[in-house]
Amino acid sequence: MHPIQFLAFLCFTVIAFFGVVQPFPAMVFSVGFVFVAIPVIDAILGTDKTNPNPEQEKSWKQSKVWGPALYLYAVTHFAILIVGGMVALESSWPHLLGVAFVVGLYTGGIGITVGHELCHKKEFLPRITADLLLSSVWYQHFAVEHVRGHHLHVSTPEDPASARRGENVYSFLVRSIVMGFRHALKIDAGKVWIGVAMAMAFTALSSFFGAKALGFFLFQSLVAFVLLELVNYIEHYGLSRKPLGNGRYEKVTPIHSWNSAHKFSNLLLFNLQRHSDHHAMANLPYTVLKHHETAPQLPSGYPGMILLALVPPLWFKFMDTKVDRWERQASTST
Repeated sequence: MHPIQFLAFLCFTVIAFFGVVQPFPAMVFSVGFVFVAIPVIDAILGTDKTNPNPEQEKSWKQSKVWGPALYLYAVTHFAILIVGGMVALESSWPHLLGVAFVVGLYTGGIGITVGHELCHKKEFLPRITADLLLSSVWYQHFAVEHVRGHHLHVSTPEDPASARRGENVYSFLVRSIVMGFRHALKIDAGKVWIGVAMAMAFTALSSFFGAKALGFFLFQSLVAFVLLELVNYIEHYGLSRKPLGNGRYEKVTPIHSWNSAHKFSNLLLFNLQRHSDHHAMANLPYTVLKHHETAPQLPSGYPGMILLALVPPLWFKFMDTKVDRWERQASTST
């Protein structure tokens, strides 16, 4: 996908801002866009399994064309937090929670995705931008745990962000949120506490404007990081790397992540759903991530899969069959 196509996230920006600033019914359109319109558009537009050719890949890496859309998003991220907070000050508590939910869909659905992309970079600007984005939703420790924990332990029992087969999404959320923070502390407590201090600074700033502003900020943070963990649940559910003994596991390959090639949701999520290639080459920019046909494939993009995950009996009935197929294929390929 050409980098300019990833400006598609701006359609969600417009819808989210509309949902925030208009009276009550407007926020329903934002929720409907995420959980109804995106899966429908994915079904209509279908999949995109094309990969950049070597010349495109080299050009898109060297020119750093991955940056502008991400930094443009960062501007809209803090703009919607400010606007949402202002609306919350004049709202009833039920309306305030609705506004915060819409903002959390935006700051979690796209904001943490952008923070995830930038926290893999080594330069100062992308790293500080990632820290600001993640701390604005009370999840800055993700930058430590994801890069230095999850990528090392993915699809093993040591990784709190890899869902086990038969584990429902609700128990996973508790385990991943709590253990992810604890793992991050073990990896780099200093950086984690700096992130906590940044999140507390955002919290203090919101509390300065009163209880409603504080409630808005904290609730949108909760929505945002729960949305992230719902995606974590989907990305590796039931997939496991073979143990080699002495605490070692087989090398991470494309078969250890669920992929979705659905075009529209991949554009909105900066190719996050090409997750297998991200784990194979973590430092690749989102613009050059490749589709792997050998990876296990999801039937829909993440928004559609989240709805399925929220109903565990349906999720297990549907996904465990796919895990069985994956296990058979994995065993015959070794």
